[in-house]
Amino acid sequence: MQKRNKLIRISLHGVNLSRIYRECKNANIEIFNLDRKDYKNIEFDIHPKDKKLIEGIAKKQRYELTQNQNYGSAKILNFFKYRYGLLIGALVFVILNIFSSFFVWDIKIYGNEFVPTEDIMSVLKENSITTGKVISNIDFQKVENSLTNNLEKISMCSVIRKGTTIIVNVKEKMLIDEAKNINGDTDIVAATNLTITELTVRSGTALKKVGDSVKIGETIVAGYIVDAAGNQVSCNANANIKAKTWHSATETYFKQIEFKTRTGKKNVNSKLQLFGMDFQVKNENCDFENYETETSEKVFVNNFLPFKMVTTTYFETTSNLVLQNFEVDKQSIIDRCQKQALSEVKSDETISRMFEVVTEEDDCFIVTSYVEVTFEF
Repeated sequence: MQKRNKLIRISLHGVNLSRIYRECKNANIEIFNLDRKDYKNIEFDIHPKDKKLIEGIAKKQRYELTQNQNYGSAKILNFFKYRYGLLIGALVFVILNIFSSFFVWDIKIYGNEFVPTEDIMSVLKENSITTGKVISNIDFQKVENSLTNNLEKISMCSVIRKGTTIIVNVKEKMLIDEAKNINGDTDIVAATNLTITELTVRSGTALKKVGDSVKIGETIVAGYIVDAAGNQVSCNANANIKAKTWHSATETYFKQIEFKTRTGKKNVNSKLQLFGMDFQVKNENCDFENYETETSEKVFVNNFLPFKMVTTTYFETTSNLVLQNFEVDKQSIIDRCQKQALSEVKSDETISRMFEVVTEEDDCFIVTSYVEVTFEF
């Protein structure tokens, strides 16, 4: 019995069906898997190339061709026979996928904290790395050298390709203390907000005194002295300084809060994104007066077109206002704030005292915990 993966199934209806054997033999048509249902109905398989010959015989002998079933590759070819647009669209899609894999469609940069992303992108552009450029023309070693040579804060970097994405990983140099001036002399600068409790200057000129509140970045002792002639002479600032500062944490406690409950009704909107363009897939009108939203993204990872499906779900909600009792919750709020403030205390700081401040507003209470610490520098 001939396998059907390359055949088509024919069903004929009529009288004197015995003539079909003679007609097929005269036309050199091979018949397979013959099944005679009754004296007026017969089914068999033929090669696709013989289909028109069978149709001619059926017309000549006045047989009714009631069925035309395809198998394997013949079924696929017959499917596309009357769907030229679909076939052309599929071919264009495949060609575009293959064609697009030769281009850069996304650039990702990691590891830069101090070097602006715009500066890195500018160097990449100078080396012909922009979206839409051909990947095969990129010399990655040359690009890496260009980044380290043109951006002085980058100590090393790697540039690699992953599909249609260029990934840049950079490692930055340690920044030189910005407190140093151009002559190499230093000022003593406040690294945090503080109040000076003791100040003894060994060299340099004090710009602040005991009891002064100093903001972060302000100079306490400048790196110069004034000689007898009134001229400033540069030097390294050196002093013993003791100070105090505060670590704090704040929490707002509203007198009444709103609770939202989902009713179970929802609307879903989905869209397909490609090259910044949106193609709506599902769009249900959201007429909820109150609702919450959840958004999810699904990226189709491949080396071709960067498709992304974005789905936004709208959940209908109802709202209820609930009164809160501050006195009941007060201590737990203070404990949380105090714990957070204590977590900011550094190893070289000594805790001198802790206290809380509670402020009442029209609709809330504001609780702030303070941890006062002393330190030397």
